[in-house]
Amino acid sequence: MRQLSSEFRYKLEQLGTGAEQETAEQLRQLGQSGVYILIPSLLRMMDEDSTVIRQAAEQAIARLLEACPVTELVWLNEHVREWRPSPVIWKRVVEREVHRIEQASTIRLSMLTMHWSGYIREAAVRRMIREDESYSFAYLLLRLNDWVPEIRLLARAALELKLKPEHAKLWMENIMLVERLRICGRDNFESFIESVHHLLRQKECRFVIHTARVSPVASIRQFAFRISLEAEGTDAGMIMEQALRDEEPSIRRWAAQRVDRMLSGQKLREALLHMQLDSVPSIRREGLAVLATMYPDDAKAIIIDRLLDSDLSVRDTARRYAKPWMKVSYAEWYLDVIWSEDQDHLAAAISGLGETGDKTDAEVLYEYAKHPSIAVRKAVIRGLMRLDASSYGMHFVHSLKSPQPGISREACRALMHHPYLIQPDEMAGLLSDPDALPHVVRNVLRMISSMSRWSQLGLLLQQLPAAREEWVKRAIQRQLYNWARYPNRSNGGRVSAAERERLLKLLSLCGEELDNDLLHRLEWLMQ
Repeated sequence: MRQLSSEFRYKLEQLGTGAEQETAEQLRQLGQSGVYILIPSLLRMMDEDSTVIRQAAEQAIARLLEACPVTELVWLNEHVREWRPSPVIWKRVVEREVHRIEQASTIRLSMLTMHWSGYIREAAVRRMIREDESYSFAYLLLRLNDWVPEIRLLARAALELKLKPEHAKLWMENIMLVERLRICGRDNFESFIESVHHLLRQKECRFVIHTARVSPVASIRQFAFRISLEAEGTDAGMIMEQALRDEEPSIRRWAAQRVDRMLSGQKLREALLHMQLDSVPSIRREGLAVLATMYPDDAKAIIIDRLLDSDLSVRDTARRYAKPWMKVSYAEWYLDVIWSEDQDHLAAAISGLGETGDKTDAEVLYEYAKHPSIAVRKAVIRGLMRLDASSYGMHFVHSLKSPQPGISREACRALMHHPYLIQPDEMAGLLSDPDALPHVVRNVLRMISSMSRWSQLGLLLQQLPAAREEWVKRAIQRQLYNWARYPNRSNGGRVSAAERERLLKLLSLCGEELDNDLLHRLEWLMQ
């Protein structure tokens, strides 16, 4: 969440225009919103003359900081210093802030560590170090990559004093800011990061790591699983089993990629079988590959089952491992499933036939083109696109107009792979049709990008003045901007004199719809 909605932009515009109590109430409501990207816009209110407004602003920012994830403090650090005074008064502003820093509240002090002035940041960091409060951990970690070397040294020296087991909980809570240092270039942080990891691998920190593995923050859980495997005396099997059951897909995927190295015997077999029930295709695929390699006898039935998986990559993996003992071709096997009227696996069987069959099998697929199941009809379109697209262009065009967004989207993909199957005039008709559904119009606009370069331009310029809906106009304008900004030589070529004349005439009709820069650039490119 990095962009403010129109509602919050309006509230910020109205902030401070009313009476003192009204402004304070506005600040209270903004603080309760939890939209932490409001913080840079509210900082100015902390310098108001009114004590009531200043206090309300600090309370609002305090509430928003509570809602701000630790990792988003990096974004906040970049945006707090966007406002700067004019060069005429900046020195006076710095002197005033440095003089008042000892009286600054905790919230104000936190924001001052992100100030545009290095003098103020240094003074704020020095006070934070002196007070030695737990909240300062995150702000000191941010200052490790400060562009002023003196501030970096101050922050690093203070943090290195806290490389002790009693501070392990704070290190774990802010571990993503430590890991971020890997991509920071103002200093060499490898030794610092390793010292933090070394601390967390110690026996005294085991409880902190154990607690972190059930943290509500997925990134902290993933780090905790990783550091647990590196620590001495830990039960790798228990950790991997816990990771494979985590609710976060990225953690389960991380565990799936390591399961064969960390587990063995019955525990590995059980873990691999459990992975086959996962909702994430890449995890099922990883588990199937290991199962087929290490337990080939147990894997046969599962491989057969995975041939009808809903995901292409899993089906492809199953076919690779079933090949040595499969007695019939995959196309024949999928045909048997289709004709067995197994409705539960019909969509997967049709997809499989589309992936392994030949041109003659396209007729079988087309028999299911009007099946009541959306998944089956989508599989039919994908299969026809692979096996014999040129013979079923009309079906793709008809499906493009479908009231079902998923069917229309599949047809759009098929036509983008084979753009010769639909004529520009037919696309123009769909765009100008007042009864065309919004998802159909969006898909037609996507398809324009697959046309030849000058055909794209002609169709976009033709449709821009005729577009009735404002969102359609904006989409066409955006595509024209991209067309002009990113010339593509691979589908370009010189335009004929007659075509150039036609395009210039269409461009002249779009004068009111395009800004002057884009208008002139398009005209120049045509020349």
